[in-house]
Amino acid sequence: MRPGLPRLSRRLSRLRHAAPKEQGAAPSPLRLAGADWAWRPEAWAGATPGAGPLPAASGAGLCGGVQLFHDATAPDLQIERPAPDPQGPWPLRLCAEGFDGSFLSLAIALPEAALVGLERRHLLGIDVDLGAQGAPRSFARLNLRQGPNSETLLRSLPLGEPTGTEFDLWGIDTAPERVESGWIDLIFEAPLPARIEIRDLVIARRPRASF
Repeated sequence: MRPGLPRLSRRLSRLRHAAPKEQGAAPSPLRLAGADWAWRPEAWAGATPGAGPLPAASGAGLCGGVQLFHDATAPDLQIERPAPDPQGPWPLRLCAEGFDGSFLSLAIALPEAALVGLERRHLLGIDVDLGAQGAPRSFARLNLRQGPNSETLLRSLPLGEPTGTEFDLWGIDTAPERVESGWIDLIFEAPLPARIEIRDLVIARRPRASF
């Protein structure tokens, strides 16, 4: 496990009670140990992508820059929004009973604020709360684009409640300060359970510790 992952996981419980749902922002970086930027995407900050059958086509948009991808032939996917904790995030529940594909993923577009001032010394982290039931084998993939070129970093998510990982930008080929756009894929590998509940999701950025 990379240094700093336990700290990243502990941040999620603090963010759950502090992020203002109407803005989709995580607390001030001053309230996160070492982070200079943190953000809860709109899908978990109160924006409602609707409930009921979802478009079956891969690439369907949910809300706030979140897209659904899969390779199922007859996915019959539905989305539910369980009641949120009064001071917490808005859970997102994916109902995938009868799913016949090999994967299901959510692509989360990074806002401009995540890229402004991005440097090679930064680590980008994602925290995910999948509740007590957890989820199948899952991964997080960072995608950075500069002109026609793109670079990806793939990490498996440890089993745990919550779970998370970080992407170290020190060794990438792309110049971080020239990145034009980016997104993180949250990938679930089949076989999938009938329901996957993503209770919270937070993306944060922190500089590497200096020695």
